[in-house]
Amino acid sequence: MSESGKLNGKDPDGRRSQRRLGNRAIGERLREMYDGVVGESVPDDFFKLLEQAEAKAKAGAKSRPDGEA
Repeated sequence: MSESGKLNGKDPDGRRSQRRLGNRAIGERLREMYDGVVGESVPDDFFKLLEQAEAKAKAGAKSRPDGEA
């Protein structure tokens, strides 16, 4: 890069390239973490909590006169 392409002695293209590489590395790491979480099983206790919440929501909807939750 010529001296005229630099601003105040800085290399904007070089910094942009470094940011792109950093963003790519972050994206790859996030995908790895996401894939790991997706592969985990859901505990039975969590399903029980969901069932209890749904049952309460249905019971609350039935007790309202307009039938809306």
